[in-house]
Amino acid sequence: MTIAITDVVLRDAHQSLFATRLRLDDMLPIAA
Repeated sequence: MTIAITDVVLRDAHQSLFATRLRLDDMLPIAA
């Protein structure tokens, strides 16, 4: 995963399946 892809995922998380599949605690380590 690149920073660009991660950024898109984090941006769309609120309106995508990632919002239900990934919890905030699961997303923070990815962004770190």
